[in-house]
Amino acid sequence: MHRRMDGMAGGEAIQPDEAIQPDEALENLRTELAAARVQIDLERQRYQDLFELAPDSYLVTDSDGVITEANPSACRLLDATRDFLRGQAIATYVTHDDRPRFNAMLDQVSRDQRGRNVPFRMKPRNGEVLEVELSYSLMLERGAEHQREIRWIIRDVSEQQLMARHIQQLNIELEHKVAHRTEALTAAQQLSEELLIRERAARQAAEASESHSRHVQKLEGIGVLAGGIAHDFNNLLHVILGNADIALSRLPAGAPAREPLDEVVRGTLRAADLTRQLLAYSGKGAFIVGPLDLSREVQEMGTLLRTAIAKHATLAWHLTPDLPAILADATQIRQVVMNLITNASDAVGEIAGTITLSTGVLGAEDLDQDRFESPDGRGAIVHHRAGEPADAQGSPYVYVEVSDTGTGMTPETLSRIFDPFFSTKFSGRGLGLAAVMGIVRAHNGLIRIRTVPGQGTSFRVLFPAAPGNPQQDPAPIAGQRDWRGHGTVLIVDDEQGVREVLERISHELGFSVRTAADGREALEILDQTGGQFVGILLDLSMPHLGGHETLRRLRARYPRLPVIMMSGFTESVVTDRVGESEATSFLQKPFLAEDLIDAFQRVFQSSS
Repeated sequence: MHRRMDGMAGGEAIQPDEAIQPDEALENLRTELAAARVQIDLERQRYQDLFELAPDSYLVTDSDGVITEANPSACRLLDATRDFLRGQAIATYVTHDDRPRFNAMLDQVSRDQRGRNVPFRMKPRNGEVLEVELSYSLMLERGAEHQREIRWIIRDVSEQQLMARHIQQLNIELEHKVAHRTEALTAAQQLSEELLIRERAARQAAEASESHSRHVQKLEGIGVLAGGIAHDFNNLLHVILGNADIALSRLPAGAPAREPLDEVVRGTLRAADLTRQLLAYSGKGAFIVGPLDLSREVQEMGTLLRTAIAKHATLAWHLTPDLPAILADATQIRQVVMNLITNASDAVGEIAGTITLSTGVLGAEDLDQDRFESPDGRGAIVHHRAGEPADAQGSPYVYVEVSDTGTGMTPETLSRIFDPFFSTKFSGRGLGLAAVMGIVRAHNGLIRIRTVPGQGTSFRVLFPAAPGNPQQDPAPIAGQRDWRGHGTVLIVDDEQGVREVLERISHELGFSVRTAADGREALEILDQTGGQFVGILLDLSMPHLGGHETLRRLRARYPRLPVIMMSGFTESVVTDRVGESEATSFLQKPFLAEDLIDAFQRVFQSSS
C-alpha cells in the first residue's frame, strides 16, 4: 500500500474527498429515483382511485375499440362485470341504428385526439336502451405511436333527455295553451267588436224605430184630423150634391139652369176627391184600382197643371203613346202628378225655367242603373232610391217623370224630403212629397230621384206594368131614374141637412120615409113599428148611440132587416168597425141618387 501511494508521489496526488463524490452523486440519484417512483406510484394510485371512484363511466379500449379496462360505474351502466367487459368491442353496446355513426367516429380518433360529447344510444347487457353522451381522448403507450389506447367517458343523460322531452312537451302544451288563449282572446275581442256593432245597429234601429214611431204618431194625428174633416165636410158636400142632383132631375133637358147645376155637381165631386186623398194619405182611405193609361191620365190634367205652375215657368210635354196599363187609382195618380208639378214649380221659383213632364217604359233589368236621362239630355247620378223592385226579372215598369231646371237639393234636404211636415218653404206644410211616397208605396211603385244643386231635380215615379188594356172612361150617368121603390125606409143621420136630402131622394124614388137623429131614436121607432121597414139608411158616426152599436142591437132584434151604412170614411174602414153582413150595403158620402138606387137594388136582391 505504501508503495502504491509512493509510486504516485511523482505525479498528482488524489485527494480523499474527490474520490467519494461519484458515490454520493449516485446515491443522491438513487434517492431521487426512489422518491420519484414513490411519487409516480402515488399518482398512479390517485389516478386509479379517480378511475375507480369516478361517478361517470370510464372505458379504456385499444385502437380497434376493444375494451381493456372499465371502472365500476361503467360496469354498473352496462350491467356487466369488469372481467366480462374486457375483450369485448365497445360497439356491441351501441344500438344498431347508431353503430355506423359510432364506427365513423372511431375511425377519426387518430385525426382528432379528443372528441366532443356526442349523443348515442347504448343497450346494456340486461336493461333498457339508454341515452348517453360519449367523449374520447387518445393515449400513447411509451412513446410508441402504434400502440394506442383510447379512454372513453360515458355519461348517462337518459333522465336529462327525459326531463328535456318533458320540458319540451310542457313547452308545446304551454304554446298550445297560449295559442288557445290567444284565440280565445281574439274571439272575445271579435265578439266584443260584434257586440259593439250590434249595439250600434240596435241603437240605430231604436232611433229609426223612434223616428218611425214619431212618423206614425204624426200620421195618426193627421188621420184623426182627416177623419173629423171627412165626416163633417162630406156631410156638407152631401147636402150640396144631393140637392143639386135633385134639382137636375127636375129640370127639363134644355133648361138654362142645368149647366151651372152640372158645374156644382162636378165641383162637389172634386171636393169629395180631396177628402178621399186626405183619407188615403192618413191610411183611412181605399183605392179604386183599375187598369190605367198613365199618359192619358196625365194628358187629361193638362189645363189643371198649367194653372198650377209658376207664371215664369214653361211646361214641356213628352208623353209616350200606347203605354202598357198600370193597376192604380186614377185620383191618387193625379195627386202624385199634381204634387210633383207643384214641387217643381216651387223649385223654379220666380226665375224663368222649364218643367218637363214625360212618361215612358223601363225594363225591370234597367232598374239598378245608376243613371237615367231626363228629356233635355242631362244625366246624373241617382242620389235617392225609394223602394226596391219585388222581382227584377218581372214585368217592365211604366213611369211618369217630372224634371225642373230649379235650384236642386242638397244631400241634407234630399234625406228629409219624404218626412211629414218637412218643407223648405216658409209657409209650406210638408205633406206633398210625403203623400206621394204613401201613394207610390200603396201601388207597389218605386221612386228614383236625380238632383244636382244649382241644376235642377228629376223625380221618376215607376209603377209595375199590368196585363190587359187600360180602361175607358165610364159613360155619363143618365139623368132619368127609371127604377122605383115601394114601402117605407128609415133614415138615421145626426145631420138635419143630410136627412132632408135623403128624404127628398127617397120620396122621388117612390118610398115613404121616417127619420131619426141618432141610434137611440131609430131603435125606438123600430120597436114602435115592429120593424116594418123595407130598409134602413144608417150613418156610422153619430152622438149618443153610433152606427156600430145601433147596427149590433138592430141585428139582435131584426136580423133580416136590410141596412145600408153611410159614412164619410171608406168602406174598408167601416167594415173594420162594424164587420161584414150579407144584408148590409155601403155608401160613401157624398153620393148621387144613382148610387143610392144601386145600393137599394143590391140590398133588395140580397134580401129576396
